[in-house]
Amino acid sequence: MRPTTITYPPNGVKPIGVMEFVHGMCETRQRYAETMKYFNNKGFICAISDIRGHGENILTKEDLGYFGEEGYKGLIDDVHEFTMFLRREFPHLPLILIGHSMGSLIVRAYLKKNSREVQAVVLSGSPSYNRFVGVAKYFTRFLALFRGWHYRSPMIEKLVNGPFEKPFEKEGIVNSWLSSDRYVVELYNSDPMCGYPFTLNGYYALFNLMRTVYSKMGWTSKNPSLPVMFVSGSEDPCRKNDYSFKKAVTHFKRCGYPNTYYKLYQDMRHEVFNEKEKELVYEDILKFLEIKAGIEVEDGTL
Repeated sequence: MRPTTITYPPNGVKPIGVMEFVHGMCETRQRYAETMKYFNNKGFICAISDIRGHGENILTKEDLGYFGEEGYKGLIDDVHEFTMFLRREFPHLPLILIGHSMGSLIVRAYLKKNSREVQAVVLSGSPSYNRFVGVAKYFTRFLALFRGWHYRSPMIEKLVNGPFEKPFEKEGIVNSWLSSDRYVVELYNSDPMCGYPFTLNGYYALFNLMRTVYSKMGWTSKNPSLPVMFVSGSEDPCRKNDYSFKKAVTHFKRCGYPNTYYKLYQDMRHEVFNEKEKELVYEDILKFLEIKAGIEVEDGTL
């Protein structure tokens, strides 16, 4: 199993559920410690693993952003393995799967065949569909023929992340699109395990995930009763615009998940869990779990 952190409610707080987090690209599981602590105090056991090519999964820095020969399918398999482990460890508690950014794509791809293994889903900062993803995928593969899958292409990096950076260039600090909290961005930029350029292998997996998630084919595990919630900042360039964001929600409903909802947070950016008013998001997630999944936080929890 991948390097993992599991945290528990404090003494005196009865566990009411398990939250499994799947983090995004170019970050580590450590960045979710504060979020997990909040939900621990509300009665949730929280668990997260470093995904392949990230955090403590690597042997050398050359492996950052590299997923190996299994590519995106390995990422999905890892979520399945960890989910089954948590179900065995906590068989009597509902399991909530929470994916952020690329992690939200992994979660949605996982649900295509395994949606009955979880009781609720939250998707944060989920990328909207990009119509050029097919071209990007084949260009990446072509480039890898000459440079190898470990190559980090400045051109692909600019094509993918450049549009995210552009609206916030005047702020004078790279990765401002992640959060309006400058302190969060500075911490991210100072972490050598965050913000590095992806390998061609990593981008190829990312493009495959997007094509898989936004395809109408292969949704063999439809679960119309599964509650799903999309949460996103209104200023998150990853969602592109209101039309694209709502189209992504509608697509998911049509793939067999009519019990899907969304919430946009004014002036927040990509990482709604790392905004100054993040507790508004946390509270809405708790309300969603209570109303749509029947998981109620007991009065008196911290």
